Amino acid sequence: MNGIDEGVINYALYEDGKRFLGTAKITMPDKTSKTFTMNGGGIGGDIEIPVVAARDAMKMKIEFRNANEAAYTLAEERVHLVDLRIIHQNLDYAAGEIGESDHKFVVKIIPLSFSGGDVEPAKPQAVSGEFSVLSIKEYIGDKLVSHIDPVNMIDIDHTGKDRAASIRIGLGM
Repeated sequence: MNGIDEGVINYALYEDGKRFLGTAKITMPDKTSKTFTMNGGGIGGDIEIPVVAARDAMKMKIEFRNANEAAYTLAEERVHLVDLRIIHQNLDYAAGEIGESDHKFVVKIIPLSFSGGDVEPAKPQAVSGEFSVLSIKEYIGDKLVSHIDPVNMIDIDHTGKDRAASIRIGLGM
């Protein structure tokens, strides 16, 4: 559906595509490029230029509403494969229709830290973890719109172009 993407209706978080992890607030990773700083004669200052297919470390935060087994499972020091399934609401103003679109993130993560939350009467404990993102794929419907995998030097954009392909070939990978 074309039109205005109004926001998230709801979402669910799974491990290995099947184990529901419960109620959580997710802070998605920033996708920041490493940069070259250009300066010198003929340049009036500094210019930052992104390095092709080179990313700064990505981090993701998962905050569980309460202390549950899923939070402690994700705190295990190993690689976890999680997927976040999101339903967005869209308004097609011209047609006068409200619809939905599905988005999905498939993320390989490894825990960096775990917070036990605060313990207070009549309040959830709110445990959370911060994770290093090893790879992330994003889909809108069935279309892959982004795939970043620094370990395997993959950097695919929404057009399907892998900006790292020629680098892998040049390195004999």
